[in-house]
Parts: sequence; structure tokens; C-alpha cells
Amino acid sequence: RRSRHDAIQSSFHSSSPSSQSHQMQMQGFSEEADQQQLNVTTISKTGKNDNECEIMRRVVIQQVALDDTDELERMSRFCIDAFYGDGDEDGTEGSLLSRKWKEIRLGAMQKAQLLDISLSTADNRCIFVAKDVTTTDNTHEIIGCCEVIEEKLDVLMATTTATKQPMSSSSTTARRSSSERERRKTARPRPIIENLCVKGEYRRSGVGIALLHACETAVHRLWGIGQDQIFAQVLEDNHRAYGLFVDKCGYQFLFEDPTCTEVVLDDTLFAKEVVVTKRMLRKFL
Repeated sequence: RRSRHDAIQSSFHSSSPSSQSHQMQMQGFSEEADQQQLNVTTISKTGKNDNECEIMRRVVIQQVALDDTDELERMSRFCIDAFYGDGDEDGTEGSLLSRKWKEIRLGAMQKAQLLDISLSTADNRCIFVAKDVTTTDNTHEIIGCCEVIEEKLDVLMATTTATKQPMSSSSTTARRSSSERERRKTARPRPIIENLCVKGEYRRSGVGIALLHACETAVHRLWGIGQDQIFAQVLEDNHRAYGLFVDKCGYQFLFEDPTCTEVVLDDTLFAKEVVVTKRMLRKFL
């Protein structure tokens, strides 16, 4: 099965100054009819003596309407930048030409994501954003996003065919083709969480958990009684994401799938798909 992105991005760094040290904790949580609100405390070190000061911030979780073009563009820009745009792997900014080339590729990926969203309906896709609404103006920054989408998954077949044994490249390709053919025969629509990412300085504050909670509530409320399970996938070495889903949110490990793919940037080919192993997780609602 083709997977759009890892369920949570593991290498996104904070955009705050490097002289600051942040610790976050959720001070309060309230839920209203159309949004969730979190009170988040940021502890930052400032000044020559690294004195600590606390900053209270208000964060809300809101659902994005699929016909709200402006908000979808903001969400997509944040999401693509979080997964692909946070600096070069070698830690350097690169030449002007390479930066411009990367900007073009990120723009194309954003357009592709928006096109994919435009083909969806409210019956099979819900998108949520987290915003810092501490200020009174209307330019509230998006600091997190997540979506739940209905895709055809076959959990039973995958559980019986998944393997943890290492395979050669040719074996992986053959098994991937065979697995996908078998799964298409028995797969049925199931809700799966995708594109969960939170801005670095807001991590471990409860924002990620609140975004997951919004997705779970949407499945239970909007998609009917028949959907009593929700799924997620994380890269096999993404221990932070695994801990968030399993240890903090009650998801259960099902199997490892070595046939997943994800898109990565490539200087020569614009972007390319690579085969990766991901862990399939499930939670009963």
C-alpha cells in the first residue's frame, strides 16, 4: 500500500532561536462544540544569565473545511515544510541555485497535496490544525496539523503475510507486488491517521495528543457506528512517534510492513519513492 507520509515527522526542529531552551507542559484543557483549547506554558532561557521566564500560550485545535482554499493552503504549506523543508541534511543552507530548486520542488509537492485534498469529500477525510491564538489579531500561526482519511486496508491479510526477516532488494520488490495484489482482494475502507506534525517548540505539550483526539472523535462522530477502529503507521525507527501512539494514546502494535513507500526529495529526479518498513498500529474507539 502506498503511504503518503510517515504518521509523524521525526526530524523537524524548532524554528526558535538556538539560545532558547524550551520545556512545555499542558496546563489546562477544555473542549467546546467545534474546537479544543489547550493552555500551554513555554519556559525559555533569556538574557546573559539564561534566566528562565514562563510564557503562557493558548492553542486551539480546529477542523479545516475542505472548501476553505486559503486555510488549506496555509495547512499544506506548514505540512510540506515540516516534512521536507527544514534545512539541508548536511546542516548548510546550500547555494542560491539549490535553495531555489528546493523551493520549486516544495511548491510542486504542495500543489500535489492540495489536488489530492480537492478530490476528497467530508465523508472520507477530516483535516485538523493547531493554532497559537495567544495574540488578539487574526494572523494565528499554524503550529501543528493532522488528518484522518479513509483508505482501503486489509489488516488480517497483512498480519499473516508480514515478516520481520531481512530481504534482498529483488525479494522486497516481488513480495511488495504480491502483497499488494492479495490485499486489494480483501481490503475494505478503514480510517488511518496521516501527516501528523507539530512545530518543534510546541512538542511534548499535549498538542500532538489533542490532534489525535480530534481525529478519533471525528471518526466516531462522522463516519458512523461501523467504524470502531482507527489506524496509524510510523517508520520502524521512529521511536518518538511509536511512544506517542502506543504509550500515551493507547494504540496497539499489529505488524511491520516492509512494502510501504514514501516520497523523498531527490536533487536529480525532483522527488522519488523509496521502499521503507513501517509499523501498523490500531486503536479501538
